[in-house]
Amino acid sequence: MADQREPFGSDFVFGLPAVGALSVRSTDGAVAYVHTSVDPETFESSSHVEMAPFEGGEARRLTAGPRDGAPRWSPDGSRLAFRRRADTEGPSQLWLLPSDGGEAAQLTDLPDGVTDYAWSPDGQTIYCLGDVDPSADEPDDEPERPRTREARELYYRGDTIGWRGETRTHVFRVDVADGSHEQLTDGDFNHRSLAVSPDGERLAFVSDRSPRRFLRAPLGGELCVMAATGGRVRRLVWESVAAGGVAWSPDGQEIAFVGMSDDNAWQHFVYLADADSGECRRLTDDTVEPQAGFFPVAAAPPVVWYGDRIVFAADARGSSGIHSVDRDGGLRDERAAEEVLGALAASPDGRRLAFVASTLDRPGEVTTLDLDSGDSAVLTSSAAEYLAGHAVGRTERFTVERDSVQIECWLAFPPDFDASRRYPLVLEIHGGPNGFFGNGFSPLHQVIACAGNLVLYTNPRGSTTYGEAFTSAVFEDWGGEDSRDLLAAVDAVCERPYVDADRLGVHGYSYGGFMSSWLIGHDQRFRAAAIGAPVTNLLSMYGQTDIAASFGEQQWGGLPQDRLEHYLERSPIMYVDAIETPVLLQHGDADIRVPISQSEELFAGLKRRGKTVEFIRYPDCSHLFLRVGHPSLRREYYDRVVEWFARWL
Repeated sequence: MADQREPFGSDFVFGLPAVGALSVRSTDGAVAYVHTSVDPETFESSSHVEMAPFEGGEARRLTAGPRDGAPRWSPDGSRLAFRRRADTEGPSQLWLLPSDGGEAAQLTDLPDGVTDYAWSPDGQTIYCLGDVDPSADEPDDEPERPRTREARELYYRGDTIGWRGETRTHVFRVDVADGSHEQLTDGDFNHRSLAVSPDGERLAFVSDRSPRRFLRAPLGGELCVMAATGGRVRRLVWESVAAGGVAWSPDGQEIAFVGMSDDNAWQHFVYLADADSGECRRLTDDTVEPQAGFFPVAAAPPVVWYGDRIVFAADARGSSGIHSVDRDGGLRDERAAEEVLGALAASPDGRRLAFVASTLDRPGEVTTLDLDSGDSAVLTSSAAEYLAGHAVGRTERFTVERDSVQIECWLAFPPDFDASRRYPLVLEIHGGPNGFFGNGFSPLHQVIACAGNLVLYTNPRGSTTYGEAFTSAVFEDWGGEDSRDLLAAVDAVCERPYVDADRLGVHGYSYGGFMSSWLIGHDQRFRAAAIGAPVTNLLSMYGQTDIAASFGEQQWGGLPQDRLEHYLERSPIMYVDAIETPVLLQHGDADIRVPISQSEELFAGLKRRGKTVEFIRYPDCSHLFLRVGHPSLRREYYDRVVEWFARWL
């Protein structure tokens, strides 16, 4: 019997709630999490905190919303702290809610709000991270005159966060009893990934104190320690790139953290440092990629001590798992499945874990794991109502071999797939280039597949989760072996009888946009290209992106003046004459990571030559607007992609 449900479509933006930002209570393991939904009539996002038993059961709502997030149980479980934003423009402040019932009360009133925080072990203090703008208190003698802004460092602005200038993120101490606060750090430095020692006497955090910080911002820094009362900050681990996930050992003698080696900023490892001497060693190898978050929209997940083992979430070969490692580097799988995990949280003793887990056919849901018993439960069913009325297509996982290298691939099918028919095929290319596709739910792939297309996606050379050598293979080779891996996957799938090789499309965003632009300038097989926020001119990109030094020089082999021929040779804009494929360009006009001028250059080049091209500009949208942008604009992006392929394929 045919499935009577509607195909999964762009209306998921409104109909599919999301869950995340977890905290596990010490007393009973109850999990607090954030539930986010969008009103289809007002287009307004709303988030509030809910709680569910660790073993599963009925959830209950804890906060009213509509802009609540980042819940954290107090060490004794008697109170829940969370961040609340009073309005869409104002900063987030901390609020406290008694766990046995009652009204939430505002705790902090920091000028620029709270970006992250950690409880002290005795529950009497909360240490916060908050922005400090040294120019905020300067008198404005001429309020009617436009004000200039001065940039003194390379990283003076950031995608989604906008202008930074001299604003820095500092550490504050907040008294839970009365909300009074004290700024503990100052200077021209940023701080993140706070962790309080078990005795409450010291703080550990990541800070960008190295003179070479412009080569890494905003990706890493030094592991630092200071007294919980403030004072001198000691750089514990110098020059190693600490990325986050900081955790004190139960005896307070060591600190585990996730970091990156200086020679490869895209492979992460778990490190262990002596809290007094700073002696540091790496515990994991490149068989797993410990999760480090995605600045600035996703904080680094914690690493956790469970007895004498360090527990962490990591990705490997397109899947996620929970792993642990001992002081000698002995790695053990605690949970391994074909799924993608995020938002890890743990009880204070490290035994009970909660995370968001998704599979190829199920969006992310809050899931728990007891490390002692191995018991696991899925606590939420946020996607159930939407999926009850919408059909998704199955996804097949397979590999393609090229030059003795195994390239992992997936093929998403329409829900009503009929092997006797022939379907158009859309190649989907991930961003990064050091990103990856995995065994988790992808709304974009389902939207395209459910519109009647086959969707091929793959992890070519340069993708993470396959080891350091595979990840770094793309450095100085954009459009080289990576492009040949992609086309090898297309060739292999086109041999299947139900694939119409005369109806091929390509879509990619960011680096995926670069590769889409590159492919259609070097191969005439694609009949349509939907390209999002592409890098098209490496030369101009270097001077316009917010991460030119930390990203561009490594990816493209140095400064543009030293590698001019390479920069030009690997720029899609140089091959615009060869493009015959109809092109849809979509770009946020507030994009700082890949400025909209990159699309403007390609649009002008194509239009001047009489090529078929349309250009859609999304107002006030950053590079990450498909994650955090206005819901109506996110839906429009998906709709335009589907319509473009329907028109040309």
